[in-house]
Amino acid sequence: AEPNPSADERSSLLIIEDAPIHSTLIARISAKVGFTTETASSYEDASNLLQTEKYDCITLDLGLGEHIGREVLYALSKIRSKARVIIISGSEKGELDKTVQIGRSLGLNIGEPVPKPIDLKVLRETLEHLRTQSRLEKRATYAI
Repeated sequence: AEPNPSADERSSLLIIEDAPIHSTLIARISAKVGFTTETASSYEDASNLLQTEKYDCITLDLGLGEHIGREVLYALSKIRSKARVIIISGSEKGELDKTVQIGRSLGLNIGEPVPKPIDLKVLRETLEHLRTQSRLEKRATYAI
C-alpha cells in the first residue's frame, strides 16, 4: 500500500469494537495503510452508522457487551452490505470459523478472521490486503 493516499483514494473502514485499546490500535494501523475510519463501540452504534453510511470495509469484534457480533452480520445482510468484513476476536477457532460460515451463507464478503491477541504484522497485512481489494473494486466500478 502506498503511504498517504489522497483523500479521494481513501477507503472507508468501520471498526466495530468495544475495547478502546483495540479500536485505537486498529484505527492507527488502518490510517497508515490508507483508510478513513469510524468506530462503533456497541451493536447500537454500529447499527445506527450502518443505516446512514456505506463502508468499503468493516472490522468486527464478536463480543459487544450485551450483543454478539453475529447480530451485526444479520444487520449487514439485511441492508445487503457489500463491505469486506474481517472478524477480529478472541473467540476460540471453532466459534470464529462458524461465524465466518454464517456470514458467508448470508451473502456477506467475509475474509479470514484475525485472532486476539492481535498480531500487529498480521493485522497490518490483512488491512493492506483489504485496502488493495477495495481500491481495485472502486476502479472497476468507475470503469464501467
